Amino acid sequence: MNKLALAPLRNSRKTECGAKQFLAGLVVHAAPFALLAASLPLLGADEALPSVQAVMDHWIAATGGRAAWEARHNLVEHATLEFAKQGLKGSLTIYEAAPDKYLGITELPGIGKIASGSNGEVAWENSALQGPRVKQGAERDDAFREGAFNGSLNWQKIYVKGETAGVETVEGHDCYKIVLTPKEGKPMIEFHDKTSGLLVKTTTTVSSQMGEISAEILYSDYQKDGGVLSPHHMVNHAAGQEFVIQIQSIETNADLPKDRFDLPPEIQALVNKGAQAASKPAEAKPDTPAVHQTSSALPDQGKLTIYMAGNPVATENYTVQKSAGGGVDIDGSGSASIGTIKIDIEKFQVVTNANYEPVDAIAKAKLGAIPMNVHATFADGQAKNEIDTGQGPQTKNIPVHAGAIVVNANLPLYPWTILAMRASFDTHEAQQFPVYVIGQAEVNASVVFKGREHVEFAGKTAELNHLAVTGTTPQGQPISLDFWVDDNRKLIKIAVPSQGVEAFQGGFEPMVPAAVSAQPAPKG
Repeated sequence: MNKLALAPLRNSRKTECGAKQFLAGLVVHAAPFALLAASLPLLGADEALPSVQAVMDHWIAATGGRAAWEARHNLVEHATLEFAKQGLKGSLTIYEAAPDKYLGITELPGIGKIASGSNGEVAWENSALQGPRVKQGAERDDAFREGAFNGSLNWQKIYVKGETAGVETVEGHDCYKIVLTPKEGKPMIEFHDKTSGLLVKTTTTVSSQMGEISAEILYSDYQKDGGVLSPHHMVNHAAGQEFVIQIQSIETNADLPKDRFDLPPEIQALVNKGAQAASKPAEAKPDTPAVHQTSSALPDQGKLTIYMAGNPVATENYTVQKSAGGGVDIDGSGSASIGTIKIDIEKFQVVTNANYEPVDAIAKAKLGAIPMNVHATFADGQAKNEIDTGQGPQTKNIPVHAGAIVVNANLPLYPWTILAMRASFDTHEAQQFPVYVIGQAEVNASVVFKGREHVEFAGKTAELNHLAVTGTTPQGQPISLDFWVDDNRKLIKIAVPSQGVEAFQGGFEPMVPAAVSAQPAPKG
């Protein structure tokens, strides 16, 4: 329900030393990798393949030896992160400490600060656009494996199986291909140069909020820091995107503050809330509220302009009409430009039956060149989701209440029109609605009719109905939205205070300083 959360820029890391790649947004999450290897061949070309343990032992010895690795208790890494094709460059700082502490902080122009961490018990992420969230399931397991300090010394504790699968040529190097399989999640595949033993490439499939993503990292520019050799240049590929990490410096056994890896207050609040919820009996899902939309509201069309911190960043065009089943068909498109990040919403459509129960929903968009597509069909208390993020379709079934309102985790905002049509203006008591965040999970929203209000716009005032909506995201983050709608239930103004976001219907421009209002809105 976070309305301007981009498909999160995810962290991309290696668990040993050197650059742990961290990112919220690209739906990228490269997995751990081992660091280095011997300067001499492990075995002759005609000999049997070495065991994974033999590769690891030789690798550790060639990069400084076990004693040098064990002498490291923490690392601080400073790096640059660059998306060359997008012209975007930022900074990356990584803190890690034995046995399982990790904190990554990225700052990107136009996007802001993105932090991610894990401590063996909680894995989390917090960004200026998406807000705080606690990772769950396969995504949490990935983070814990990545947070293991000096992981190659104890790889057998991280993975349940390892095998040397063969020899392949990678970037001109003859490499041993090592496959490391965790108890949960997808295998990590490493390619070590047969002659030097150095790591040349890793590939894996990582979990994200939009499904599984294939990721690849190429390593070069090996340098010694704190007695251990590590790569300083990493080229990352995932979901059709490329970004480069260049390590500037690595500090070993730094004097870190005692609270460096403490959970941020907003993350601790989510953890506490989750613990309280787990101790309470499960609440029954709300019944489907009555439909309160007036007949004159259909058919309709609209255009929303979305502002962030007073600046226009997105536009959406949509139509609302009767569906073939006697319900509502809301369909539209849009575009957004936040810093150098471009979002194209090719289509977001929700079709309901006469009882406002969703029958079919399509979310089709691109974050840069990354496709983010979901097709959901609803039957028998389930949403069957076909999800495609550029790696081929995946199926995901999620329990969903029959009367759920279908929205997206990020843009567009116009699907909330259906909630405006269903909320009652006859009571000031809280009304409960199930909300399905497409492709993720169902959550409950509480709606309160605040009354009729005079709302000022540029050059005019309108008397509108104010609805206040509160709830949580699928990740447990509190969220609130305010809707002002006319008597035909058309969205005129939307506000998401926690994100500094407002949206205005065409013909109702915001009252903003001339310097801000003079900026052209993005084309939609």
